[in-house]
Amino acid sequence: MPHLRSVYGEKNDMNTSEVEKRFADIVGPVAAENALRLVKTEYVKEDGNWYLRAYVEKPGGEVSINDCTMVSRIVSKKLDREDFIEEAYTMEICSPGFME
Repeated sequence: MPHLRSVYGEKNDMNTSEVEKRFADIVGPVAAENALRLVKTEYVKEDGNWYLRAYVEKPGGEVSINDCTMVSRIVSKKLDREDFIEEAYTMEICSPGFME
């Protein structure tokens, strides 16, 4: 799998699947602590911009915007501490219905 390149052309040590795995390792426990389940993560480039997405669901219920906001705030702080992604990106926490 090809490596990512930063805006400056430097080689990133992680490919997209590695970024997705590390992101899942962060989001999964946060989701579980908030009665949610992580369904999928993705790190994709769309229209020249990088997006780091996590899709979460609520067993037996619907995911609310408040659920996504809460998880997003916690995960954002953890990502800032981990700082393993070189490129600028937008993080999104979504419900699986968003994938359709």
